[in-house]
This record gives sequence, C-alpha cells and structure tokens, in this order.
Amino acid sequence: MTLSQSIFAGILIVLLLGLAGYFSWRQWQTLRGLRSADDLPAEDRRYVRNQAWRRLAGSVLMAVFAGFLIGSFFLENAINEVTDEIKQAEGTEEEKAVADRHRPFLELYRYYWISALLVVFGMICLAAFDLLAIRRYGLRHYRQIMADRRAMIERELARYRQERNGHT
Repeated sequence: MTLSQSIFAGILIVLLLGLAGYFSWRQWQTLRGLRSADDLPAEDRRYVRNQAWRRLAGSVLMAVFAGFLIGSFFLENAINEVTDEIKQAEGTEEEKAVADRHRPFLELYRYYWISALLVVFGMICLAAFDLLAIRRYGLRHYRQIMADRRAMIERELARYRQERNGHT
C-alpha cells in the first residue's frame, strides 16, 4: 500500500469512526428524550424510536466497516507477498504447488472483502429504509394536513351558508 493510500485509508477510518460515534451519541439522546416526550402521539413516537434504532444500526455498521479497513492494513502486506510469489511461480512447474499452498489465505482474503462489501451494502439498505420511512411519514402528515384543511374549509363554508341564509 502506498503512502497516499495509507493516508487516505487512515482519514477514512477516522472519519467513519467519528461519524459513527457522533450519530450513535445523538440517537441515544433522541431515545432518552423520547421517554419524557409525552406530547408526541403514539404513531410519531414509534416513528422516531424506529428511526433512532435504524440510525444506531447504521452507526454500528459504519464502525464495523472501519474495523474492516483497519484489518486491511494487516492483510495488505501478506497479500502483496502472496501475489508476488504466485507471479514469480507463473509458467514454472511449481505454479500449481504455490497456488495450492496459498489457497486458504486467498480464500480468507476473498471472504474478508466480501464481508466488508456486505457491511457497506447493509449501510446502503438501512439508508434506503430510512428514506422510505421518512417519505411515508411525510406523506401521512401531508394527507393529515390536507384532510384538516378540507374539514376547516367545509366548516367555514357551512358557517358562511348558515349566516347568509339567516340574513336573507
């Protein structure tokens, strides 16, 4: 791994851990504040609680991915040595023996990065679920506002008609 790659990975790790810590802290505050928020309807309270738990799960996945990046520092030198040895053995009689000897490590490396990508996929799925929940919440409130507005207009219209009929 080159120096610029190491610096970028280090910055990414610090950023991921910092964001995971900050958002976890904020969501714990939200969950604690929810206990004393008696003015929220049950439906809104459930929405906020579920949102906080989704975001906490996302923060955990973010920290896990940072852990995968930290672990990649330890695997990088080993994978470079293995690939160099396999390249040197290419075209020789020992090629199959070298490949077979390193097969368990190569499989570990493959599954390591598949797992890391699955964690990233999990973060993306949680973000998508959060966006869908926000959309549903917004639409529900929009419909409620529109229904309240229609009811108010109908009441005003009925009152207006009643006043007009009373004066005629």
